[in-house]
Amino acid sequence: MNILKELENRLKKDSNDPAGKIFHRLVGALCCDGEFKLTEIYELNYDDFELSLEIIKHWRLDRYTKTKERLQKLVSVSTN
Repeated sequence: MNILKELENRLKKDSNDPAGKIFHRLVGALCCDGEFKLTEIYELNYDDFELSLEIIKHWRLDRYTKTKERLQKLVSVSTN
C-alpha cells in the first residue's frame, strides 16, 4: 500500500489513539520543519514503528515534490 494512503488511514482510524497523535506530531514536524522527539516512535507497536520509519524515509526522498503538500493536508484534516 502507498505509504501516504496507509498514513491517511491510520490518522483517520481513531482520533484518541496515542499512536495517531504520535504520527500527527511526526508529520507536523516533518512538514513544518518543527521538532519531534524520536524517542516517541519507540512507544509505537512494531507495525506502527515500521510505518513511522517509512514515513521518514519517503519524506526524505520526496520532500521537494507534491508529497509534502499532501502530508500537510493530512495533518490539517486530522486536526479538524
